[in-house]
Amino acid sequence: MPATRKVCEKDILEAAIDVIRQDGLEMLSVRNIAKKLNISTQPIYFHFDGMVSLKKRLLDYSRKRFEEITNKAISDNAYKRFGLSFLEFASSEPELFKFLYLRKRKDSEIEIEDINYNKTISLLEKYLELSKDEARNFHEKMTNYCYSLGVMIASGYKKFSSLDLEKELDEMFYILLRYYKHITNEIEFNSWRQKLHFITLEK
Repeated sequence: MPATRKVCEKDILEAAIDVIRQDGLEMLSVRNIAKKLNISTQPIYFHFDGMVSLKKRLLDYSRKRFEEITNKAISDNAYKRFGLSFLEFASSEPELFKFLYLRKRKDSEIEIEDINYNKTISLLEKYLELSKDEARNFHEKMTNYCYSLGVMIASGYKKFSSLDLEKELDEMFYILLRYYKHITNEIEFNSWRQKLHFITLEK
């Protein structure tokens, strides 16, 4: 039996992330977390009642980790960069991505967490001159597309280079832009396309 040593909640959560990252979600257990920390299971049960409460806390903790990664990755806060950061996360942390976004959800849970949702909708309304419903539909379609790409990346179904991902998001953005703005010619399209550079999530 490994010697018991004092550990804090953060140590346990970081060890749980390491288990998911290296071995997959199916290997996440109190015993494997304890093994990762080289401790007995007792300190883990001191902080958590069991795996249900640990996983619930781990979801919140992992979301914050993702937000930190996103914030560091984005310097210009451009709309497209948030989509790219989501996809880069799927590529660099596939098992953690699966834990956050491919888990079975309760009916009361939202499908995809988006902490910038309201601000994004307001900016799409302003810069693309869309109604609120149009902005919501526009963003929902972009989100669904990013989510689909993320699933393919994290599951290993398909690999994308950084340039591939930029091209994918650009093309989808332009398809939606043509649809929602009823664009019929290239001059009008280029005029609206320029507004993409102003769609940011700056405070």
